Amino acid sequence: MNRVQIGVLGTAAFLGVAIFGLTRQAYDKHDLLGVIPGMTYKQAESLSRSRKWTCQDQPAAHEAVCSTSRGNFTLQYLPDGDQPISRATLELTKLTDTAQVLADDLSGQYRKQPARVEGQEPVMTFTWDLGGGITLQLQKTAADKADLVIGNESLQKRRDSAGQGAPK
Repeated sequence: MNRVQIGVLGTAAFLGVAIFGLTRQAYDKHDLLGVIPGMTYKQAESLSRSRKWTCQDQPAAHEAVCSTSRGNFTLQYLPDGDQPISRATLELTKLTDTAQVLADDLSGQYRKQPARVEGQEPVMTFTWDLGGGITLQLQKTAADKADLVIGNESLQKRRDSAGQGAPK
């Protein structure tokens, strides 16, 4: 390779790293395992197939329960139209970290600090406002169990008012 080729490759590599860094900084996470409240049930179904989750739809309850490598994942959706996802809950078991360690990890992933913290170890709830009406909650229910819940409050209210049962 001559100097010009090396210079071009070096510049391209530098620009690639710089662009990746800038896009990573601008990215705000709004999903849980790829599910974003407001996406349609069909989109979530397609995602679950691509990730090879085992899911069982429960049409009467307007929810699907999926087995993932990270735990059971429940998707609640509205009965009308495109069946938008209103809430998704990931059940975590066999945890060894404290609620604060889990919350710090989530704050790093979502690049936000909790808007609200309730309770004390081992039972605590942390709530993050992700914007656009989407909230994330870490509900540590025991020393070794927790639920991660992502939802859109206005969609969940519509679902609840449609008589589809109490939220989880």
